[in-house]
Amino acid sequence: MTVTIEFPQPGPLMSMNDRPHWAAKARAVRTWRTAAYVAADATPHRLLPPGLVELHLPVPDRRRRDPMNYAPTLKACVDGLVDAGLWPDDTPEFVRTLEPTLYVVPRSAPRVVRITITDRPDW
Repeated sequence: MTVTIEFPQPGPLMSMNDRPHWAAKARAVRTWRTAAYVAADATPHRLLPPGLVELHLPVPDRRRRDPMNYAPTLKACVDGLVDAGLWPDDTPEFVRTLEPTLYVVPRSAPRVVRITITDRPDW
């Protein structure tokens, strides 16, 4: 079974290259975590562990980017999914992640974050 959760991009993408003040980082993490929580909580599906998470992030152009730099964004989203009760914890026995996927949207178009969760009972 596959479930897709979508929500408007709540703020700038968090990158491992960022060096914000700890308070600014905490606000950014809270923003992304809450957005994922609210979107997952509104989804009628509840998955049983284990699950494979794919995060699809919108970017404004085709510039070269390293998708793994956006791991902080992925982590905040997975934490929000755990907060919503999709898994009891975000340890590998319950949830695994793929590196984020980046997709281009025009600058004028709304940016939508997409999380695809695939139920993986074969772990």
